[in-house]
Amino acid sequence: MLPEEKHMIEGCIDGKRSCQKMLYDRFASKMLGVCMRYAKDRAEAEDMLQEGFIKVFQNIARFKNEGSFEGWVRRIMVFTAINFFKHRSRT
Repeated sequence: MLPEEKHMIEGCIDGKRSCQKMLYDRFASKMLGVCMRYAKDRAEAEDMLQEGFIKVFQNIARFKNEGSFEGWVRRIMVFTAINFFKHRSRT
């Protein structure tokens, strides 16, 4: 893990908004692409993205430095998108 990535993660754990913004800016465009694969339109993908980042910030202390951080974020986004898809298909 890169030192700046470690600093960013530790800052997010401490609730520092600047680190949260750094993390969002770093991964938002890639993760929007992930969400777009599951969404019916861009607005829904953006909703998935926002909910996914909320989950990332709520659970970031659980990241154990096993594997890549980007992969961990991507997995959260995929599970969030799948949950959106399940809820959408019920209505």
